[in-house]
Amino acid sequence: MIFRYAIGVLAAGLATTAVVVVAAAASDEAGATLVTVETCDGGAIDLTNDEKQTLDLHNQIRVAEGLPLFCVHPALTEAARAHSQEMLDKDYYSHESFDGETPEARLERFGYTFSDYSYWAYAENLGEGTGSLGTPDSIFEYWMNSHDHRVNILAEEFQEVGVGVRGTGTDSGTTMYTVDFGTRR
Repeated sequence: MIFRYAIGVLAAGLATTAVVVVAAAASDEAGATLVTVETCDGGAIDLTNDEKQTLDLHNQIRVAEGLPLFCVHPALTEAARAHSQEMLDKDYYSHESFDGETPEARLERFGYTFSDYSYWAYAENLGEGTGSLGTPDSIFEYWMNSHDHRVNILAEEFQEVGVGVRGTGTDSGTTMYTVDFGTRR
């Protein structure tokens, strides 16, 4: 079993980021079945099983800690999905996009804008795993055992979230996780 861990901190508003990478052998499903959930604005969005499970794990711990549930924001979700897919396709692992685009610029490109708000904050957790260590439960466990990831998950100021899980779904394939947290007031 291989475990790699790195943390980065963004200096934009109240923005922190954290990263975890995990690799092992053995896998289960790719999480491709879709589940419809309500968005922050009362609309609906389809999440894969793995995305929904990742969201549920976040909200379960928030309830246990007396915090409000995250609502799913479509722009954060699309940005998270695109970043996970790009990292998988281009075989890299970073908060910055392959071409150097920052997380803030990526969120704005997908429509999560900050310019109209007097207060905003964002953060991003990344995870990568293969086999049994590429499941939502495993990635979330590592995040909760990492101070910086845990801070993002339990931050009271974050209200909106986007989850993007992309992977091959094979025993030896990689699954990438991006969770983008945000607040705009």
